[in-house]
Amino acid sequence: MKDINEIINEAKDILTRTDFMISWYAKKYNKTIFRPGNMNKVGCRTWTHATTGDKYICFFDPMINRYTTAINPVITYKRKVN
Repeated sequence: MKDINEIINEAKDILTRTDFMISWYAKKYNKTIFRPGNMNKVGCRTWTHATTGDKYICFFDPMINRYTTAINPVITYKRKVN
């Protein structure tokens, strides 16, 4: 079992690896999903679907350490570049 200090340190570590917060509506789960993300991994990109016009983004989620794709996302927070 983790103590509160370990949880706080993990949250701070995830924040340093996060460039933005993103949200999108997932039809599969019938809810809006909020995730942290960054675009500094190979394979991360954005594109528009040719026939439907939907916007897609493939980003790396540092919280779960995997790539995630979102359809028609909303960037809710973007970290400033130092």
